[in-house]
Amino acid sequence: MYNGQRFMSRNGLEDLLGERMSAQSLYPIIHLQGTDIEIAFTHTNQYGEEYYSFVNGQYTSQGGTHQSAFKEHIARTIKEFYGKNFELGDVRNGIVAAIALNVEEPVFESQTKIKLGSTTMSPNGGVSLNKFVGDFIKKEVDDLLHKDSEVADVILKKILESEKERKEIAGITKQARERVKKANLHNRKLADCRIHLNDT
Repeated sequence: MYNGQRFMSRNGLEDLLGERMSAQSLYPIIHLQGTDIEIAFTHTNQYGEEYYSFVNGQYTSQGGTHQSAFKEHIARTIKEFYGKNFELGDVRNGIVAAIALNVEEPVFESQTKIKLGSTTMSPNGGVSLNKFVGDFIKKEVDDLLHKDSEVADVILKKILESEKERKEIAGITKQARERVKKANLHNRKLADCRIHLNDT
């Protein structure tokens, strides 16, 4: 209940992504839950990446260590599943994702609690936050991709498209640079004078 109005979410982060996504998902939202961790993600045809992160129910709009760990491990797990040398940026391009963690005595990087700074799950020498998130993603996402070949095929197709687009853009940028160089070299206005005023 908030200001006399009732808000309800039956599916947690899955509902959040369903409401917030600005583009159509390429496959149904993957929603995975474990002890002290919940993740949801999908890919869309939009360019770039979109993340939502939470710690103990607090929205961390600037992310933090948990979001960084998620980004690193989701891309690495998907890349390793296909066994190809994809760039991590190509794997993440178009991703829309959310992560929620429960951390004992979390440390934030600002008083507004919008960026998590904790490196461990608990202050008394607990497991590394990066390892905790990584182990969960490695097991659950890898298992899911092995079980659901349709989703695995869609993700592979998206990665290949992103890779192709990136290479095309790099090629166009290179061509543009070369044309600018040639234009400068062959521009007669920029040529050195043959006769200078102080020559005798």
